Amino acid sequence: MRPLLAAALLLTAAAHAQAPSTPAATAPKAAPKADKAPADPRAQDDSLLKGLLWAAEPAPEEIRALAIEDLALLGDTRALDPLAAFIWDPNPRIQQAALRAVALFQHRRAEEILGNVVRHPRLPDTLKIQALSGLLYQRTATARRVVQDVAADSRVGYAVQNAARSVASQWDAAPAAAP
Repeated sequence: MRPLLAAALLLTAAAHAQAPSTPAATAPKAAPKADKAPADPRAQDDSLLKGLLWAAEPAPEEIRALAIEDLALLGDTRALDPLAAFIWDPNPRIQQAALRAVALFQHRRAEEILGNVVRHPRLPDTLKIQALSGLLYQRTATARRVVQDVAADSRVGYAVQNAARSVASQWDAAPAAAP
């Protein structure tokens, strides 16, 4: 996970380089909105960096899995590429946590990662089935096309093909169930 640590350090350096050079006391203050507190970009960068470091650090798998899932709770799409790297972790629990985290994002990159997992020949069927379920929540035409292609592809395993058919049927039923 050394490249991930290097990426986190580069992220920190970039955040500090983009920081305003004027002191905070002389900077103009914006009026805070009544319903939301203003988001500090540095705090977001710090949270992302801490999450990446906790996820990559050699720690018990429970801590790493929680840190990986917490990256999704931040909602920062910059975490998608490191999360995709965690899918290749040798620990199945870390792989599943990374895939769950990616599936929580409704973003073009998340959809791409999920589709790549489904189509990859070396990943286990359990991850592919989990990725198919994640594609359901992307709710895009391209995600639906991936699910339909896998459902019709006889080269994938029977379990994956069956799961794709199930997801496709849920996709068709979901709009009818919504009020």
